[in-house]
Amino acid sequence: MYKSGRHIFLTLLLLVIGYQSFGQLRPVIRRPPNFQQRVIRQQQISRVEAVKEKYIARRLSLTAEQSARFWPIYRRYRDALTAVRAKKHANDLQPDGTEQINNELFYESELVNIRKFYTDEFLKVLPPEKVSEMFKAEKEFTNELIRQLRERQATVPNSTPPS
Repeated sequence: MYKSGRHIFLTLLLLVIGYQSFGQLRPVIRRPPNFQQRVIRQQQISRVEAVKEKYIARRLSLTAEQSARFWPIYRRYRDALTAVRAKKHANDLQPDGTEQINNELFYESELVNIRKFYTDEFLKVLPPEKVSEMFKAEKEFTNELIRQLRERQATVPNSTPPS
């Protein structure tokens, strides 16, 4: 009797220790290999968008009421353009062919339709002069951003050693 009690006690002890040791394991979170790069890129895009919004706000000199109505529309406009551009980029990765050409034309027309729709939405909130100025400010900001990126690339030395 004493021997079987010892076996039962030992079995229960091993079960309790084993149960607690499994409780200490942490789940392994598997992330794609380029996860960190994507997070950094998303942060950079967010910062650029914030600077762009400040630039446009400064150029338009909106009133508080105009600003409260304009920015939600502008952000939806920007998100719609971004979504179509992402689809267009994915289409560019497709093999060449008639379907790719048709998709390219479709995405271009979608971009134009989005611009037309949101131009009407902007005109409900802002006078035509400010809507025109907003489009000019967007284009100027993009051109300046590209110019600065090119300058940075030109000043950064090549990381590959000369052959």
